[in-house]
Parts: sequence; structure tokens; C-alpha cells
Amino acid sequence: MALATFAATVTAGVAVAPAAAATAAAADPHAATGRVCMFDAPKGALSLGHVAWAYRWSDGSDTWDYGATLADHNWEKHAPEQQMLQDFATLNESGGYKSYRCKDTAADDQSAAEAAVAAGFARPYNLAEDNCLTRSVQIFKAYDGSGGLNGMPDGKFVFPNAYFNYDLSGWEDAKSL
Repeated sequence: MALATFAATVTAGVAVAPAAAATAAAADPHAATGRVCMFDAPKGALSLGHVAWAYRWSDGSDTWDYGATLADHNWEKHAPEQQMLQDFATLNESGGYKSYRCKDTAADDQSAAEAAVAAGFARPYNLAEDNCLTRSVQIFKAYDGSGGLNGMPDGKFVFPNAYFNYDLSGWEDAKSL
């Protein structure tokens, strides 16, 4: 009897473990590994808006790369999340950043994102087609190599405030800085 009970327990234990793992995987087949955020300075560009970008490093740390493209310069910084939020909250460029929206991503290709940052910084600024918004979108798409952000509109010929408020489908609600 004890041997039969032991065999049933072992068999049940083997059957339960894979089932539990399958249930967890089915609940979240594309578990997030990365995170991106867009920051909004609503009074920038004659109140049409200005946006900046941020992405979390892929090494599991709390370090973020973040920055912006403006008509006359670009900038980029690296810091923990709380410092990043403090930096955006205290920057006075473009009338000041007031809020941000974030999204978890299935992939976190920091190298591809950095390449997109460098490529954007190397190109001349173009108000309609190569600006703060279009470059932010390019960086986000490069970072999420899974393709999960490929459906984002490219941001060309769109006011940054409108994009931030209406085109970030599936992103978290805006948070005040």
C-alpha cells in the first residue's frame, strides 16, 4: 500500500509540475523584459508639444538611457529611474516636461536602441519628418526587437501633444512628474 501511494504521489507530482509551468506560460506567453517611456513637454514648439524618450537597460539593473532631440541640439543621459524622473521634472527646455507614459516590452535590445539614438543624432533635424517624436518612435521600435511596437505610427506630420495623448494605444495612462 505504501509503495502504491508513493508511486501515485510521484506520478502526480511529475504530471502537476509541467501543467503548472504550461499554465504560467499560457497566462503570459510574452512576458515583458523591457520598458520604454515617452515624456511630454506640452508647451514646447508653440504649444504643439515636445517629447523625449527613455528605455531601461537590458542588464536587469535600474539604469535607464533617456534623452531628447530639439531643433538646435540633442542630449542623452544614463541614470537610475528616480534620477531620470527628477531630471525630466526639473528640465526647463520646451516649457518643461509635465508627464510621461510607459509601456513594458517583450524585448529589450539596448544596443539596437543606442544605434537608433546615434543615427538620429547624426542626422539634421527636420520639423515635419525627423524630429523629437519621429526619433523617439524609432528608438522604441529598435529597442523592442520583438516587433511589439512596430504598429506605432511613425510620428511624421503629427503634433507631439496629439501623439502623446491619443496615439499611444496600449501604453499606461499618463503620470505627472
